[in-house]
Amino acid sequence: ADSLAGPGAAGERPTQQIFDYRLVESDAGVKQWILQSEEMRKYGGQRDMVLSEVHMDFFQDGAHFSVLVADSGTANTVTKQVFTWGNVVVTTDDGRRLETEELHFDDKSGLIHNDVFNRFTRRADVMTGFGLEATPDLEYIELKRDVKAAVTDTTDLARPAPGSGKEGP
Repeated sequence: ADSLAGPGAAGERPTQQIFDYRLVESDAGVKQWILQSEEMRKYGGQRDMVLSEVHMDFFQDGAHFSVLVADSGTANTVTKQVFTWGNVVVTTDDGRRLETEELHFDDKSGLIHNDVFNRFTRRADVMTGFGLEATPDLEYIELKRDVKAAVTDTTDLARPAPGSGKEGP
């Protein structure tokens, strides 16, 4: 198979091919995300760029908070929609981790989502399920169906609320 073959007709050559591709999205001069790919291919008549070895960094108020890596993806430079697949992993700077096989990033809503199996890990806690809606910082995460959880880290549950006057365990 021709490694340059894309989503078009068999053997179709890209109209554009860029190695070490990088796209920076900002709002009022403040970095929102950076999308990088070892190779970007654009095919005639298609709005999406085809990406290989995807690396996407997310920022809030200019500060880095998470990274997404995947084997492959597509990105639309007009709508800013990104779709990734193959060994997709999102890791936050504080160690939370989401593992899945495909993930959509919606720039308009700022959410990531999918309809496939997901594994979310926070310290020793693991939650699995199908279908996902989450923020890229994994602060908000909702698994849609067949959800299972193994919670072993109850530290946060046993800790009193700040200012409650109660002593911890």
